[in-house]
Amino acid sequence: MGSADILPALYKCPAPYFEGDSSSTLRSSPCLGSSAHTNQNSPRPPVSPTLKALRLPWLTEEFAVPAMARAAGRERRLLAIYTGGTIGMRSEGGVLVPGRGLAAVLRTLHMFHDEEYAQAHRLPEDTLVLPLAGPDQRILYTVLECQPLFDSSDMTITEWVQIAQTIERHYTQYQGFVVIHGTDTMAFAASVLSFMLENLQKPVILTGAQVPIHALWNDGRENLLGALLMAGQYIIPEVCLFFQNQLFRGNRTTKVDARRFAAFCSPNLPPLATVGADVTINRELVRKASGKDRLVVHSSMERDVGLLRLYPGIPASLVRTFLRPPLKGVVMETFGSGNGPTKPDLLLELREAAEQGLIIVNCTHCLQGAVTSDYASGMAMAGAGIVSGFDMTSEAALAKLSYVLGQPGLTLDDRKKLLAKNLRGEMTLPMTDERRSSLQDGMLGCRVAWLLSLNGSQEADAMQDVLMPSLALAAAHAGDLDTLQAFVELGRDLNLKDCSGQTPLHAAARRGHAAVVAMLLQRGVDVNARNEDGHSPLLLAVRGRHQGVIGLLRAAGACLSPQELEDVGTELCRLASRADSEGLRAWWQAGADLGQLGYDGHCALQVAEAAGNADVVALLQSFKDRLSAQPQAH
Repeated sequence: MGSADILPALYKCPAPYFEGDSSSTLRSSPCLGSSAHTNQNSPRPPVSPTLKALRLPWLTEEFAVPAMARAAGRERRLLAIYTGGTIGMRSEGGVLVPGRGLAAVLRTLHMFHDEEYAQAHRLPEDTLVLPLAGPDQRILYTVLECQPLFDSSDMTITEWVQIAQTIERHYTQYQGFVVIHGTDTMAFAASVLSFMLENLQKPVILTGAQVPIHALWNDGRENLLGALLMAGQYIIPEVCLFFQNQLFRGNRTTKVDARRFAAFCSPNLPPLATVGADVTINRELVRKASGKDRLVVHSSMERDVGLLRLYPGIPASLVRTFLRPPLKGVVMETFGSGNGPTKPDLLLELREAAEQGLIIVNCTHCLQGAVTSDYASGMAMAGAGIVSGFDMTSEAALAKLSYVLGQPGLTLDDRKKLLAKNLRGEMTLPMTDERRSSLQDGMLGCRVAWLLSLNGSQEADAMQDVLMPSLALAAAHAGDLDTLQAFVELGRDLNLKDCSGQTPLHAAARRGHAAVVAMLLQRGVDVNARNEDGHSPLLLAVRGRHQGVIGLLRAAGACLSPQELEDVGTELCRLASRADSEGLRAWWQAGADLGQLGYDGHCALQVAEAAGNADVVALLQSFKDRLSAQPQAH
């Protein structure tokens, strides 16, 4: 979803809030003219001092795209970039070689192309269309075949830059991208593309096969169809890899089997989605995309990086030779949790290389786990100036190193700091002692810190599932940003609901915590969530007269439902009779029609005039003038 998709939606209620024929609920007001319950075309209210104090530049831009939401629209258009790989290979002389014409093959398979629909709608020759993917939804896709095709073993940064630039050229034409790639270097490709493509707001899904699609028994059809469906039906703003019915974050994957269909795994992060009889989605794991920035393609990637795997007894002289120029960065695979030989001559070589400007990233060669400093040998590595790779795969670490070294104008310290940050979801950062200490300063934070310290047993997971919603709401109610940030670090979805349907956004809006509301909106929470009483965060903010919060919610697309506005006329008349200008202003800011009639057939302006409340009359008249000054839709 891009700018053109999001901006028209601002100030408009989602479809579920206008089910059925709403025309019977509209009526003309003698006070402010004819309008619906909610003034959807009301001008954006001025930014309040509270919002200005927050200094959030994205307030005037688009808000976070709801990740993993179902994609809307009758037709979704995708670009499938065919680079080569086993999926399209043919047998020549007893060996597999890249095969051309994948689009022609797919056109003959009904699961990949509905020829009847294509002819009825006169689709272009280069456009294929899947059978009906959902209620009145079609996925159209164009296959762009690389010239020449590549065996993935021959792929380099040069070819991956070309793929990224192809996505950039066609970015506005399509709602998603599928990259058909060989499996041998697919994890490398996914990692590199994740760093090349910054501010990604659309899905880019890599897939391939262990067996060619021409074979009777193959995995290519299932993988490609799954990738097309995931890219076409869901909003996934990141680079992913789809294989054997699982959708992984691309820079978390590694190839673990040369023959079986389950060729890839994500050792330190669960799949983003799993496909079976139903699609199971881990929404809290999907990265949220802010729509405020355009796609940036980083094509300047450093090629002089390498991978060094330590082994018992590795000679210091061999390490010295490997670390020589022109090498600028190296990913070093160590034992266990980041340990290595503590021989003085080996540590000296590493230390001298680091002092001369070579960046060394420490990654464990274990499939699961992370680099820590629990052991003396691990501490020795850190003492030699080596950067911890935490739980990154070697593929991700190599891609990240290439990306960071390719950024111009950075000092050595800047590059090391950037490597230690989670840039594209490639690593899980441990909770710092400072953050843990700050959490433990309060009773609420202490409980969250305790939850964070639990291991991943089933009992611990069950306890977290039970306690997290209540603790998240308590943190939002108290305005505790540190504790909420701890939830984010734990990978928890901040759309958590308690037994009454309250979300953290409800709690923060009720209390008027603008900074917490801003943080939650940045994380992509549902701005129009309703509790069991049907109340939205916006209604709670209106009742609390929290104008700063109302402005944030409205800018994010919040609106009042017809049910919430059912008796608004009577409430407005009550406020007018009490000269409650602040309350009236809150309703106006929330998009309510202040000309709605009360139970006795009068509107707020008439009540204010009868009560002699001159200030309220002036305020309501100013709102009426603003409404009249707006261009009328025809």
